Order: sequence, then C-alpha cells, then structure tokens
Amino acid sequence: MSCFEMRPMRAGEEEALLNLLEGAFGVRGIFQRYMDWDPLLRPEDTLLALDDQGPISCVQIFSRRIRLRGETVALGGIGSVATADAYRERGLASELMRHAIREMEQRGMALALLFTGLFDFYQRLGFRSVPQARRLLHRPHPPAEPALELSVRPFQQADLEAISALYESYSAAFEICTVRDASYWQGQLGYAGSPDEDFRLVERAGRVVAYARCIELEGARVAMEFARSESAAAELAALLLALTPEERPLVCPQAPDPELDQALAGTGARLETVADPTLFWRVLDRPSLARLAQLPSADDEELLVALVGGSRALYWPSDRF
Repeated sequence: MSCFEMRPMRAGEEEALLNLLEGAFGVRGIFQRYMDWDPLLRPEDTLLALDDQGPISCVQIFSRRIRLRGETVALGGIGSVATADAYRERGLASELMRHAIREMEQRGMALALLFTGLFDFYQRLGFRSVPQARRLLHRPHPPAEPALELSVRPFQQADLEAISALYESYSAAFEICTVRDASYWQGQLGYAGSPDEDFRLVERAGRVVAYARCIELEGARVAMEFARSESAAAELAALLLALTPEERPLVCPQAPDPELDQALAGTGARLETVADPTLFWRVLDRPSLARLAQLPSADDEELLVALVGGSRALYWPSDRF
C-alpha cells in the first residue's frame, strides 16, 4: 500500500469521488445529495486513497449529535466506503477505516455508527452489531372502516417549524435520536434517502398533530420517521395505515410508544416484529461512555448494549448516512 497516497479530499476533487462511488455502487444521486445538502459535510471529512490517476478508495465521516442518558453526545457516522474494482483485496478500505477511527477520536466523538451487511469486515475493526427492532405493518383484511376522518396533506416548507417541534417533543423520551437544528433539518430534507419521499401530515383544527415520512427502498415501503402530539396516537396510527401498501407491509421503526401500538392494534392491522442487525456501533471514548452507562469496568460490547441497545433506543432511518 506504500505506493498509494492517503489523505483528506481537497476542494475540486468531488467529481472524481462521485465517479468512484458510482463505479462501486452503480448510483450517483444519493452521494451527490449528501454533498449538496449536508451542512456539516466538508471536503476533509472524506478520506481518500489515490494512485497517480486519482481516488481509488474512500471513506466519509458524517458529524452528528445524539441524545444519550440526558446528554448530547458527538457521533461519528461512517458512510460511502468504496474501493475501485481493480484495487480490491489490498487492504485500502481497512487502512482508511483505521484513519477514520483515529480522526473521529481526535475530534472528540464518543461513538461511531455505520450501516452494513458486511459483518465480518467491520467486526475486525472493532464495530459491533446492536440490532434494532422493526415493525412490519400489514393492512387488515378485510379492510376496516376508518375510525377517524383524517385531514391529511403533503408536507410544505412552511410546515417545518411545526414538524420540527413535533419531532422534538416526540423523540425527547427516546435514546440515540439525532439532535437537529434548523440547518440540519433543511439539509436532511434534501438528502434523506430518496428524491421521491412521501411526507404527509395530519391536521386537527388547523394544527399539525402527526406526520410520517416514507420512501421506496430496495423493493420495500419504509417509514423513515414519524411523530405525533401527545393526544394524536389514533391519527398517527391511521396515517401509517394509509401509507401501507395493499399487498406488502410498511416497514416501520419500532418506536417505544405503547399508545401508538394500541391504536394500531385497534385498526385490525397485523404487526410483526423483526430485528435489523445492520446497525454497527463502535466505542471511541470509553471513559465518557462508561460514565454515562455507570459501568466503569464494562467492556465495549457491554457498554454498547447498555447505551444503544435498550428498549427506548431509536435511531431514525431518515438520519442515516
């Protein structure tokens, strides 16, 4: 590997990076959207391996903040890990990942997170799978009569203040949700998974009381995020059911919301619970995490299970990278 240069990306190398990512994954738009919209993503957050023609391998670091045990914790997201076909099996991605881990530690990030099906590769780099529950929501058969008359409409930019307030109040009781400011919201609306996001909200007496965001992802209909006001469990349940296809389930995060579960059960819908093992976490700042978990002698796996694997832990898919 000594013949390859490894360094942060420089301004002006974005097209070469996109060419590499498109060659590796067969898509370009999703990576372009993060570069265009993520206000925290800087050129130096992309680590490159280069030959004399340009980038041949890459890793990106995404800066996030999450809620954890009543505190705001710096999270390093890992994404866009790719190597050109001709240079695979040379350890380039592993070396870039080790550089990324050191960089995140130096930046004071306490945790790292990535999403993957390559379990063995990332386990060798110290990452551990901490599965999150997902719900498969199936429409009732035969269809039930609607219990509510909903006032549903698409999201508009003018709704952002009301939507962000619902997100804050609803997610405040959960662990590992992303802390969002106005700049983050604007960026996330631009890059969150799909240009064809189905973002709908429910109004009651002219006030937004619930919302849900869905996309099509790898042949599945996925709820990326939802929230409700304190009295709107029935409205959110009805909205999620309305977003569920006729012949396949809606894949939902399992929010720790017993009232929503009860409202969904009351519609006659069928719910299945499955585990998503693709969330891989890594301890970066052991002393800080041991303090938060109140487990001074715990190993990394015990810390991760205690902090990000509890029943109230929920990382919304809309915040993926």
